[in-house]
Amino acid sequence: MSTVSKVSPAIEAWLSYLKPYLKEQDLIECSIIQPGELRLEKAGHRFTHISTPELDLKYWETFCHVLANHWGLAFDPITQPRLSVMLPGGHRFEAMLGSNVESKLSISIRMRRHLKLSFKDYGLNLEHEQMIISLIKEGANILISGGTSSGKTTFMNMLLQSIPADKRILVLEDTRELNVPHENHVHYVVSRNEKNPTLDYPQMIDHLMRSRPDIILMGELSMANSYPILRLLNSGHAGFMCTLHANNCDAALSWAIPQNIAFSGHEAKGVKEFLYEAVDLVIQLHRNDLGQRQVSEMLLPKTKEILRMQP
Repeated sequence: MSTVSKVSPAIEAWLSYLKPYLKEQDLIECSIIQPGELRLEKAGHRFTHISTPELDLKYWETFCHVLANHWGLAFDPITQPRLSVMLPGGHRFEAMLGSNVESKLSISIRMRRHLKLSFKDYGLNLEHEQMIISLIKEGANILISGGTSSGKTTFMNMLLQSIPADKRILVLEDTRELNVPHENHVHYVVSRNEKNPTLDYPQMIDHLMRSRPDIILMGELSMANSYPILRLLNSGHAGFMCTLHANNCDAALSWAIPQNIAFSGHEAKGVKEFLYEAVDLVIQLHRNDLGQRQVSEMLLPKTKEILRMQP
């Protein structure tokens, strides 16, 4: 996913129609499932519906073209209907237009929120906090699992504050979402839909391993990067953290990653067993009925110990 560092006048002009809605207080997500409508999710509340006749299909098609052209990305409702970029302010923009969607468009704008959260906010006690921080300082391999909009990235950003300040950190994402406060860090971005990508995940991960990192951070695991990450976890390097989608901690290791690897065309036999040896901690997040994000369980794979949190 491409990021916005300098906003073009064209982007600002088309974004001006949308900005009033994105300025809503405590906004978490803005979704569009058909032309002329917005659905806004605010912290602690369900989605609310807003009629926006000015934001019709033509508006969204044009806006997507403007974003794609600015960043040199491929986008066309017929031949290349998906677009992933970051809007000004760091908000994640994910769009699918055209015949693949019954209503001709599906758009999600995930708001970047500057929150200062603590372990307690996620339902963790002091013992849990001390265990996690100790593992981070030891250079553990940690996976943060959960469903869509369960707060995985926000939680991971909180964990980054516990990495010792003298560590060299390398970050690889296709969505620029991680906020690394450390001075000695380098941020890399691999685009999902760049017209002519020059480097893919295997090449980037090979570069990272040769760049003497203390800790490697990645965004979300996907079919594109799960197999290359096995090489990273089997390289002798200690200190890795990423997020992924899974129903629970065991499923993250037993199903989610092996499935990503199989779907990408690689052999997944033995992957589960390897992950149970290579990963030190899996943390599962969920969103409750009130919209609160909390840790539901943690898994220490090497001992198979599961710590379940009280709801």
